[in-house]
Amino acid sequence: MRISGKITFEYCPILQKRLDAVSVEAGVREVVVDFRQVPFIDSSGVGEVLRLFKRMREVDGEVALMNPNRKLRDLFLMYRFERFMKICDEADLDKDAAGAP
Repeated sequence: MRISGKITFEYCPILQKRLDAVSVEAGVREVVVDFRQVPFIDSSGVGEVLRLFKRMREVDGEVALMNPNRKLRDLFLMYRFERFMKICDEADLDKDAAGAP
């Protein structure tokens, strides 16, 4: 899923609707959220990411946060998201798919 723009309180209902649509589809076990075009996320946006993780955990699924900029990556690491979500760049996913070390 690609998202763009600032993720702040006023835009969270839109994000929530998009994430809910993806996470409730039958058979979905992994959601990859592409943050390439997201310059900023506030605590409300972080809460939406966590809510998505909880929904996916209920179906034994996973969430990957892809292409966060340096500030977002630092924020995700501060919250220790790497303990329960994959934080990666697109190149990392390509390596995984190819079976590269």
